[in-house]
Amino acid sequence: MPMKKFHMTPTELKLKQERLNAAFKAGKSAIEELGLPYFLAKNSALGALREGQFQPFDDDVIVGVYAWDLAALQRACPQPTAARRDGRLISAFARFGMEPVNEVVESGSKQGSNPTTESACPRYFLAEGWSKEMAFPILYKFTHQESLVRFDIVVFAQQFGQLWDFADGGAETSCGWRYTPFSPQPMEFEKTMTFSMPASALEEHYGQDWHTSVSLGCYSTEALSSNSADLDEFRLEMRTYRIRYAKAMANADGEVPAKPLDLYKIEAKPMVLFQAAEICKSEGNERLKKGNAAGALTKYDEGLYIMDKCQEVLVTWRLIFRQIHDEKAENNRKERGLKVSDLTEPDMPREFRTDENDERSYRLALLLNGAQAALQLEQYDVAETKAGQALEIEPKNIKALFRRATARLKRGRNDAAKSDFWSMLKASNFESKEALGKLSQLMSKEDLAKEWKRVKAAWEKEQRLGAMITELDGDERVSQQDERYQRFLADCAQRKADGQREISFDDWVRQYEWRYDADERQKVRKAWPEFFSHHGPAPLPVEEWEVDYQTHKEIHKIMYNRQTQAMAAKRREREGVPKPEAEEPQGSPSNCLELDAEDEQ
Repeated sequence: MPMKKFHMTPTELKLKQERLNAAFKAGKSAIEELGLPYFLAKNSALGALREGQFQPFDDDVIVGVYAWDLAALQRACPQPTAARRDGRLISAFARFGMEPVNEVVESGSKQGSNPTTESACPRYFLAEGWSKEMAFPILYKFTHQESLVRFDIVVFAQQFGQLWDFADGGAETSCGWRYTPFSPQPMEFEKTMTFSMPASALEEHYGQDWHTSVSLGCYSTEALSSNSADLDEFRLEMRTYRIRYAKAMANADGEVPAKPLDLYKIEAKPMVLFQAAEICKSEGNERLKKGNAAGALTKYDEGLYIMDKCQEVLVTWRLIFRQIHDEKAENNRKERGLKVSDLTEPDMPREFRTDENDERSYRLALLLNGAQAALQLEQYDVAETKAGQALEIEPKNIKALFRRATARLKRGRNDAAKSDFWSMLKASNFESKEALGKLSQLMSKEDLAKEWKRVKAAWEKEQRLGAMITELDGDERVSQQDERYQRFLADCAQRKADGQREISFDDWVRQYEWRYDADERQKVRKAWPEFFSHHGPAPLPVEEWEVDYQTHKEIHKIMYNRQTQAMAAKRREREGVPKPEAEEPQGSPSNCLELDAEDEQ
């Protein structure tokens, strides 16, 4: 389904770089502990050489290792087997907060069957006609638990005088990417020495314009020379290039063009968006304390933009949940041969509800702080708008009412301001001194006292009415409908056990619900002495609950008759009418049943 397009804000870009760097440092430490030579590869190498940092649209850190170095690691194990090698590698990464990735694999045995998962540590290359023993690892996938960033180790193998990368199938050939053999390029990255694919390998992978940012359009620059023997010369060349890149970036609208959100990327995860919004709020508060209201408002607006992203993500997930349920219900209806599906939509996951509450909380805080910053900047229209949006989230928020009233007062809208101050008083149980002080400035003492009395009387009446409503018992119709549906489910389970076809709730109401009504059952017994079921003709039995129902029904009749007679006696006594002498007919309910003390209660 289509989603709105969003830019990545500066705070999000900074936060994502921190996450990518944290994953890189953890993975680098694990590889160095194993003594395994490595180098930055593909997108990670592209960002390191071209921009001096990881690219903002990347979700993973990619490093490469040579197959012969991996074989040396295997030979160093006590038992030189592939399983021992992989176990050692996984254990080393686990010590640095990395866990193996499990990939979802569609089962081809049966259409519609549930997908299975298999470990991507490692992923093997298996050519046609090969046995499993001939397969060799091409990729190891880990996830850094703290940053949620994936760390991929691509295995480069040498065949036919070329280096091959089979990790993603490749676009150059039918089976993988092909490179001219290269040696890793030493470089300084993130204040540490590391290694990277040289520029020649990137040119083979991305083309001659690999050093040009696609998002900014093409601009002329010279490619970095590959495998520079002098590290100082290479560093100077790289610095010159990055200056040109920074100048080109200065004329661009943004580092990353606006694009629809991808729900499965890091920047679309609610917890990451909340972290970015918290940073914006904290930085805005610091700026506001230092008197930089304009800078604070900018950070608050950035946080609100991030919350717009979060809202789009949550709405999209809700629609996805609804679509999944509708598809499941439709398939279930077809399988059971029903006219209308009777599957109820399950509640949203608890984590989703928590994310929705957090999104509202962050949005409310950013709107309130933004309104305060706008008031200090004397941007009263902006302050009124932001406070009004905060009141849409929490209608009785005292801060929002006060700031909107202040903004309206500054704009000359005294009547609207007074309305907000009165609302502020009611929200604070008539204890807000700020609202009372403002109203005393806007109204005379006589008018204020008169209006105070009127508003407080109306408020107290609303409170009493609200208390009466909240004290009422719950609607019994809801519990009755739940009880009906539970009976329907029980009948469906019995029909399934008896081998009968399933029916919808509406058909059950028309055909079978009468069996749970004692009066209807009595009518059926009188009309048809034998009741026909799928087991054959049989009399409709009298259930225990029916006996209890009939007994209590007669008891209610007796109590009703006694109350009626007592009221009639009081009326005759009041009006002086003599009691009529009439014998009670034989066989009346009072002669059939006797009430004990428990029944009279």
